[in-house]
Amino acid sequence: MEDFLNRSDELHIEILHLLKGVTPFPGTRHEVAMVACGMALEHALSLRLLVRTQCYTSALAMMRLQYEALTRAVWLLYAAKDQQVETLAASLTLEVEHSANKLPMFSQMLHEIVERAPLQASSMLMNFKDVNYHAMNSFVHSGIHPLRRHSEGYPPELIQSGIQNSNGLNVMTLQLGVILTGDPSLSGTVRAVQEKHHQVLPGLIPHVID
Repeated sequence: MEDFLNRSDELHIEILHLLKGVTPFPGTRHEVAMVACGMALEHALSLRLLVRTQCYTSALAMMRLQYEALTRAVWLLYAAKDQQVETLAASLTLEVEHSANKLPMFSQMLHEIVERAPLQASSMLMNFKDVNYHAMNSFVHSGIHPLRRHSEGYPPELIQSGIQNSNGLNVMTLQLGVILTGDPSLSGTVRAVQEKHHQVLPGLIPHVID
């Protein structure tokens, strides 16, 4: 497990290095979406830190937060209306908070992504949801999964699978981050990262870009 965590850290560090200091292009929509990508990466780091302290229930709950942050980023880029983007880019005031409370909930964001985003972007989110969403919800809402696992113990393969799925979300976040930069010099980056770190990734992740 420690070796798997260390190799997952290496993947994370490489992603941070690739996205560090890059400027989202061309404007506010891309900038706010990149902030959401940063949140997703932070949740992934938190998941692994919690695993290292054997807080497995909390660790696996983090995956839902990571997935929703990535979904928000995709929605901001491809599906959000300009006024919605401006709301999330504004300084936090009581008025802005009230406006933000009227933004689409998670299920609606996914619906709008399927309608408006490129097929590759919507497919990667929907495929992940189809496989993992019920378990992620269970952990967030203290359902049957965490109640039984917290009582009976967590098999190591379950924890490793959770880290692996989180790593997959990290690569999806890198894919979106590269798009947000608009930098053609990063073409091929995602494929190279996948091939280099394939041992800690969950099978084949669809390529948004090459």
